[in-house]
Amino acid sequence: MSGVFRKEMGQYFRSLAGYVFIAMFLALSGVLFLTVNLLPQNGDIKAFYGVTTILCMLLLPILTMRLFADERRQKTDELLLTAPVSLTAIVTGKFFAAFIVFLLSLCLTLMYPLVLYCFGVSALWVTMGNFLGMALLGAALIAIGLFLSMQTESQFVAAVLTYGFFALLFLAGSAGGFAGAAALGGLLHFLAIAEHFQGLSYGVFPLAELVYYLSITALFLFLGVYTLERRRLA
Repeated sequence: MSGVFRKEMGQYFRSLAGYVFIAMFLALSGVLFLTVNLLPQNGDIKAFYGVTTILCMLLLPILTMRLFADERRQKTDELLLTAPVSLTAIVTGKFFAAFIVFLLSLCLTLMYPLVLYCFGVSALWVTMGNFLGMALLGAALIAIGLFLSMQTESQFVAAVLTYGFFALLFLAGSAGGFAGAAALGGLLHFLAIAEHFQGLSYGVFPLAELVYYLSITALFLFLGVYTLERRRLA
């Protein structure tokens, strides 16, 4: 796994994709912090991180769209599948490379709660809950994007698929409010990936929400390994 991880990290920063993602994440999150917290003099950091969930949906496909689509386009996926490394190591190595780039960007947003602290607003547990929630949400979205990147050799198509899937997950909660059947509404609220962030955003750590995000991440990583296994045997 370490070899795949190092290769992917190198590609992120040799191709500037990593720098572009971090720069865009920081620039847009800075604008959000200015408009959500500083200008209205709002000391609630939950408001900032709540809007940042949408930022993740918009920017994370930049990290995931090339993970496997580019391998298929360059015809290097066959070399990857026949390399003396397990399929699990391939998938997890690529996943952790994308996740580390995202986590680095997320860590830089901790400067915003520090700014609020300088103005006398202290919310340590709320900040920790939001940070953990964002990290878990990002991990789940990256795993989904990685799986969708396997379905095509075009980075553009992979990005469109990922944006479409993310949009469905983010809008599922709103659709659940209009569902006639209670069971359908409950299912849509369960699938609404951003809604599970709410409990963590208050500085509490409900086990159900932690398990939800970890399960989504593990499910799509498993589906990724399964997809590669079928491709290897084909």
